[in-house]
Amino acid sequence: MNTAEYATMYRVEDRHWWYRQLRRVLFFHLDRYLPGWRTEPILDAGCGTGRNLAELGNPLQHVGVDLSPDALEFCRQRGLTNVRQADVAQLPFDDGSFAAVVSTSVLYHQWVPDPGRVLDEFRRVLRTGGSIFLELPAFEFLASPHDEAVMTARRFTRGSARRLIEAHGFRLRRATYWNTLLFPLAVAARTLRLSRGGRDFEAFEHGEPWTNRVFDAIMRAEFALLKRFDLPFGVSLALVAERRD
Repeated sequence: MNTAEYATMYRVEDRHWWYRQLRRVLFFHLDRYLPGWRTEPILDAGCGTGRNLAELGNPLQHVGVDLSPDALEFCRQRGLTNVRQADVAQLPFDDGSFAAVVSTSVLYHQWVPDPGRVLDEFRRVLRTGGSIFLELPAFEFLASPHDEAVMTARRFTRGSARRLIEAHGFRLRRATYWNTLLFPLAVAARTLRLSRGGRDFEAFEHGEPWTNRVFDAIMRAEFALLKRFDLPFGVSLALVAERRD
């Protein structure tokens, strides 16, 4: 991504409804599939500006990597010292170093020409029985100018993500779409270009608009469903998979 997109991410990650829902989904799955995650070694692969890494909260056990110097500079502005520059396809860690790899909005990127190679690296640095926690953009027909701004190379379906993960040595434990209740609005915004820049959400500049509070409330309602059921469609896709030996 360009520097302006990282700056936008850094500015809104704490309060924006989309990022709040991302963290709800991620940490629910960590609690469910790796209950002792707070003291387990975890890699945040493609940590961006560091909000998820900060939320993980244990710099002695949790480390982040990102290829972008801009992203790492924002991590340092956040006070994070447990970050290093690295390509997710060439991780600078020994085999079996981690209990889990968290990777949100990474495998879709133009800087990842071969997602399978990245999954092989994730598998290599995971210990036996280790898990990956992924978040991916869903459905190619949702591609838009926003995807150009964030350098999207590919979008996924549950089926394509499952096939990719299983082909590279993982056993899928859960795959659910999310951002389901707002899916019709996202389709309209992206396919009909009803919002500025083709975004499915606006990155607010000042204050917190009422729409952010409303969408956050909708996402909280959706989260109550997601905790019980796999959602059938959505703008995003969350997956949990275990290293298969």
